[in-house]
Amino acid sequence: MTSEIKADKWSPASGTAGTIGDSGDTFTIPSGVTFANSGTATGFGQTNTPYFFAYRGSSVQSIANNTLTIVEFNAELYDSGSCFDTGTYKFTPNVAGKYLINATVRMGTSTNADNCQIEIFKNTTTFSRVNGSNRNYSSIQSLATIDMNGSSDYIQAKIYQDTGGAANIQYNSDSTYQTFLQGFLIAT
Repeated sequence: MTSEIKADKWSPASGTAGTIGDSGDTFTIPSGVTFANSGTATGFGQTNTPYFFAYRGSSVQSIANNTLTIVEFNAELYDSGSCFDTGTYKFTPNVAGKYLINATVRMGTSTNADNCQIEIFKNTTTFSRVNGSNRNYSSIQSLATIDMNGSSDYIQAKIYQDTGGAANIQYNSDSTYQTFLQGFLIAT
């Protein structure tokens, strides 16, 4: 049986709530249809959680020369799903999907380095690498969209520098986040 209802306005018969269909029903919205919302919309889109912002806390971290080293993000500004571990420096999301991840490190030295790298690791493999140079306290940043399984996949950031000796990376000072790792869900 096929029926069509045409109306300019639909209002519930009584009260302030109405129901369209029953559990298990499917409604098809054809291509080209536009929904205009002037009120509150619920159940549309997603909330982009979990999300996190972890940073290097109250002290510098020394990075050995010519050594790829895990960046120790030991403090959090926020962590919506309790997915970032400040002891292992890993983000392990509990929702499967694609995540936008940003790793930023500011060198804490004016010593020149021709090769500074920031790498975003997915599990034990480099996913994204940005090469830069240090010229008087430079920052380097890597940005990536990474598909995560929502259970065992994790993210870490590592840094490499070749100043000729150990070099420090900066930490949060005066509420200025200089070395940080952040990310959020962008699609399931």
